[in-house]
Amino acid sequence: MRLDAARVELRPRSPWEAMELGLALVRRHARAIWRPWALVTLPLFALLNAAAWAIDAMWLAALAMWWLLPLFDRIPLYVLSRAVFGETPTVRQTLAAQRSWGWRAMRGHLLWRRISLMRALSLPVDLLEGADAARLRERRRVLGDAVRGQGMLLTMVCLLFVVALSLSMLSLVMLFVPWEFLSESMRATWSLLTVQPPPWAQFALHAVVWVATSAIEPFYVGAGLGLYLNRRTLIEAWDVEI
Repeated sequence: MRLDAARVELRPRSPWEAMELGLALVRRHARAIWRPWALVTLPLFALLNAAAWAIDAMWLAALAMWWLLPLFDRIPLYVLSRAVFGETPTVRQTLAAQRSWGWRAMRGHLLWRRISLMRALSLPVDLLEGADAARLRERRRVLGDAVRGQGMLLTMVCLLFVVALSLSMLSLVMLFVPWEFLSESMRATWSLLTVQPPPWAQFALHAVVWVATSAIEPFYVGAGLGLYLNRRTLIEAWDVEI
């Protein structure tokens, strides 16, 4: 990691400002992030839903897509971590890296740490530092304890954004319903989605959630990377070294 090659100003920031830095990085490198994200997640989304439809267990597809989010998070983290300290990788480079980069750390993130509310901060530690297990546990503690509240709040806020965006997209359908039929249509839609919904309705709901998650998740990863960079700047005095 060459600090002299940093493309951002590494200086002590508040946790909130650090997260805003991560969000700005995502906006700056949006094309490099969302293109490989779509190329990886969309075929897998279609495959999982097709398999779940075939066995009449559509809920399994939704669970699998949620459970595999740490795998998908490697995409924005790979792009941003390279963009901060060098050249932004191409789509082909990002896709090629997913075959081998970060798999060692995925065991924990897909098993005992899957429901951790500090995933946004622990993922950069595990994927970017490459230390042994004992060293990584200590690094997660040192880097994360001081911003545990902000890290958990980040997770909850991003989850609420996904829910709000999903509900907003579902509500858009109601805009095309004439006013006099709106109440009846809303009751019918609610019944369709909650009382023994057909597979096509579940697939449509999964698609809405995938779009909402795809819109928010890179920002979640970017904010976590911003926290990580700021914690290392504070602890290791990167600004003084530069």
